[in-house]
Amino acid sequence: MLKFERLRIIENLLNENGSVSTSELSKMFDVTEETVRNDLVELQNANKIKRVRGGAFLIEPVDNEVPITIRTEMLQDEKNRIAQIALEYINPGDTIALDSSTTAICLAKLIKEAQLSVTVITNSIINGSILMDSRNVNLIILGGTLRGKSNSLVGNITNESIGKYVINKAFVSCSGLSMPAGPSDTNEQEAKIRESIFLSSEKNFLLADNTKFDFRTVYLISDFASIDCIITNQNVSKEWSDFLNEEKIELRY
Repeated sequence: MLKFERLRIIENLLNENGSVSTSELSKMFDVTEETVRNDLVELQNANKIKRVRGGAFLIEPVDNEVPITIRTEMLQDEKNRIAQIALEYINPGDTIALDSSTTAICLAKLIKEAQLSVTVITNSIINGSILMDSRNVNLIILGGTLRGKSNSLVGNITNESIGKYVINKAFVSCSGLSMPAGPSDTNEQEAKIRESIFLSSEKNFLLADNTKFDFRTVYLISDFASIDCIITNQNVSKEWSDFLNEEKIELRY
């Protein structure tokens, strides 16, 4: 297949689905992933798409978050490491909340594999599909309006539902983490859901890989006073270590 034909097909797929995966395009075209990446670079240079690690998505002014189909392929080792540490804090009988982040999806998979007897409250359709056939999990999927980019349920109904539950431990991620503001998100509705989860939980865990530190997005999720523990995949700078000690926030990596 000629290059211009690949570019046309990629553009059509983006218009239909909003995002594309490098690995899937490689298989579809029977070319190397490097060839696909070069194609995506050309489309990005034409200001038609935004490239990310693992693929690309259409540039949309209203919601510029990377679609979940792409985010699931990014930093997989780092997210799995964070999820493994988070699993250590979950005990049989706990009622936990998982947000719609890709790191929480990794944690949901580990909960299923470990056959933990827990109650899981989530606004994530993907987490629900992972845990729906787990005999040991009492699964509660929050209602609301479906947000396609994250396969999550958001809105007033979702926020009101969260407040009706007593949550022992919450596992929430973010788009950015900055001092002294706190964790933030690119989407207002997702930020509100995460804030509501933290407010309803007895102990709050922030799941943040190393790329989230010293990066701030638009919508604040909470302040640092709401966070009990930050789980990441590698050690942080001395500045961050000193700051978290002052805030009395546990750090795990």
